[in-house]
Parts: sequence; structure tokens; C-alpha cells
Amino acid sequence: MSVIVEKKFQVEIVYNGVTKPLQVESEERVTALLQRAIATFGITQNQHLLSLFRQDGTLVPENESIERAGLKPGDVLLLRPNAVKGGGELLRLAKDIVGETFRTLSECGRGECECVTYWTGPTEQNLVDGLEHPAHKRSPFGYEVEDTWLTDFWKQLAQSKRSVKAQLHTHPGQAFHSASDDQWPIVSQAGFVSIVIPDFATGEPTLDRAWIGRLEANGKWRRLPSLSEAVILQ
Repeated sequence: MSVIVEKKFQVEIVYNGVTKPLQVESEERVTALLQRAIATFGITQNQHLLSLFRQDGTLVPENESIERAGLKPGDVLLLRPNAVKGGGELLRLAKDIVGETFRTLSECGRGECECVTYWTGPTEQNLVDGLEHPAHKRSPFGYEVEDTWLTDFWKQLAQSKRSVKAQLHTHPGQAFHSASDDQWPIVSQAGFVSIVIPDFATGEPTLDRAWIGRLEANGKWRRLPSLSEAVILQ
């Protein structure tokens, strides 16, 4: 009895809380699927940092064919960064989100280490009503988000139909966007907002002294001249 192998089928790709279907062929290379996924989501920056992961957090090998990689009809794959490191529409901030952000950053960093948080909200809205504090390694000079946490977070975003609206992290002194901040954002889509807070967030809970930037369509970060160009405080 011969076994019929399905040559064409559909998989689901998840990026920043959004799920989209893509057709694949069993002899197609995973690299080709990865590039189509990146194009489908309109990702413009640091494409080489993205990979496809299964829901258990294992990497889908890019040098294999779809068949040899073991992909099957209906598989859900996470398109996400291999690591997150650092240093458009106005975001509407829910009440007290700024104060909660500062409390989280300052309590974690204790005035001596960098810390990172993410603002989240419903995928189809520009509302920020959630704060995520990732599991991460930290030092006075940077941070690195744990890989396992990132995989679980990516799945939770898709299940809850939410997305990351902005990333916020601290610096020991002056706020600026470092080379690491440029290269390792959690989201690489045009319009994404990055905020850097000075003095390990130990000062007054205000974004007036923060560095605030938006990712442009050309993959470059542009510093915004004022807070009002990024957010609306409720």
C-alpha cells in the first residue's frame, strides 16, 4: 500500500499577535518560506535576525526542505527574533500605564541595571492597556530577553489577539538609542515605537526626558521631536 504525501498545503504564521496563512510545497526550502513570511508581514528591518519556530520553541531548520523539516498541514509557526537585546498612529495610553511602567523598571533595575518592558494592546487598535515585564538577564550595560519566555509570549499574543505596541527600556544615564537598540528590537515593522528612559527610571515618572523614536519604512529609527508625536496620554 503506497502512502500519498501531500505536496501542497497550508501553514499558519504568527508575528506580533497576528496570524496569517501561507501555502507551501513539500519540496520548498524553509528559507523560501521564511522570506515569504517576512514579506507578508511587511518587515523591513533586521530580517536576518528572524527565524521560524514551532510552538514548543524549537527552531525550524532553514537549510532543509519543508518535508524534511517535518512541517505538516495546519502547523502553526512563530515568526520571531532569534533574540531580543537592547538597549504611524499615535498610541493611546490607558490611565496609570506610565506610572506602572516606571515602578516596574525601577524595582527591577534597582538603580544599577537596565530593564525592559513592553506596552501591549488589542491588535486592531492603537490602545495601550497592558504592560509585559519579560524574563531577562540584566546588567548596568544592557539586557537580554530569555528565549523560552519570548516563545511563550509570542503564542500568548496570538491567542489573545494582542500585539506589542512599544518597547521601553532604561539606560544608566542619558537616554539615547544605542547600536544594540537599533539592531535588536522585539518588533521590526514600520511604525513601531521605542522609548529609552534615563537614570534607570529612578526619577519622576514622566516621559519628558525619554528618547522616543519610531521605525521608518526604510528600516531606520527616527527620533521624534516630542512625546506628542508618539502617544496620547489619557
